[in-house]
This record gives sequence, structure tokens and C-alpha cells, in this order.
Amino acid sequence: MKSSVRFSFALAGFMLLVGYAFSATPSTKDSSKPLKVGYVNLEMAFDQYKKTAESRDEFEKERENQQKEIARKQEELRKVQESYEKQKDILKPDEKKKSEEEIQKLQQEFYNFVGLANQKLDEKKGQLIESRLKEIQDAIKDFAIREKYDFILNSQAVFYGPEGADITDQIIKFLNKEKK
Repeated sequence: MKSSVRFSFALAGFMLLVGYAFSATPSTKDSSKPLKVGYVNLEMAFDQYKKTAESRDEFEKERENQQKEIARKQEELRKVQESYEKQKDILKPDEKKKSEEEIQKLQQEFYNFVGLANQKLDEKKGQLIESRLKEIQDAIKDFAIREKYDFILNSQAVFYGPEGADITDQIIKFLNKEKK
């Protein structure tokens, strides 16, 4: 997840930069005015955003529910296998074969269920991350407009910048205040 989140942050920062670059049209009367530029650590903003914690809790509940269901199905499968093991020596060959086929079918259904459950969890995680990143991008845009910033960059794209240009803490406060 860490690499996909970092990629999402980098992509979000790049998209934000490109969006501002193409939407900012320099006018001749403001050409003497210096550009107001800031940068944000998106990863820190994401981690400290209150709704991110809510999303993590929501995801964990979903994951725990999935784990309980998997454990229940696994226990059912174990009981069927155990029952078969106790009876296999007294079963007729055709009954034995039928029981083995049924166990294989149950095993395949279990593996399919686990795979589908994991896929759903991955999709849920992606949706939660994407929605929180979108909210953060919108908040940064609102903050930039309100505070009259020309550009707000992702800190990962900044090799050097004055300390005062790091507006991460301001964005986090704005985000947590505005997006309740």
C-alpha cells in the first residue's frame, strides 16, 4: 500500500501542478508582482487528515468482517474434511469418490471466496484513498484561492524551497477545519 499511496501522492501533486500551470494566465499588469508559491507534503497532509483516520477505521471494520467470514467458512470446510477422514475407511469406493469431489468443490469455493474478499478489500482501500486525496486536492485549491497563491506544489517535486514556503501545517489545519 505504501508504494501505491506514494505514487498517488506524486501523481496528485503533478496533476495539481499541471492544473495550476495551465490555469494560471499571467497578466501584463501583474507581471511586476512576485509569484506566491508554496509547497505541501501530501503524505503528511493525508496522514493527519481527520477523515483519513475515519477511512482507516471503516476499512479495518470491513477487513475484520471479511476475516470473520473467512474463518467461519474455513471452519465449515475443516469439519467436512474431518468428518470424511473419520469415515473414509468404511465408505464404499463410489461414496468415497463422491465425498472427495464434494470436499474439492468446497475447497475451490473457499479459495474463490477468499480471492474475491481480498479483491473487494483492495478496491475499497483504493476508493477510500482516492476519495481522501480528491478532498485534499480540493482543499488545497480552495486554500490557494483564498490565500491568493499562484502555485502550490507537492513537496516531493521541490528540491529546495525556503522554510516559509512549506505550508503543510496550514493546509492540514485548513483541511481539518473545512472538511468536517
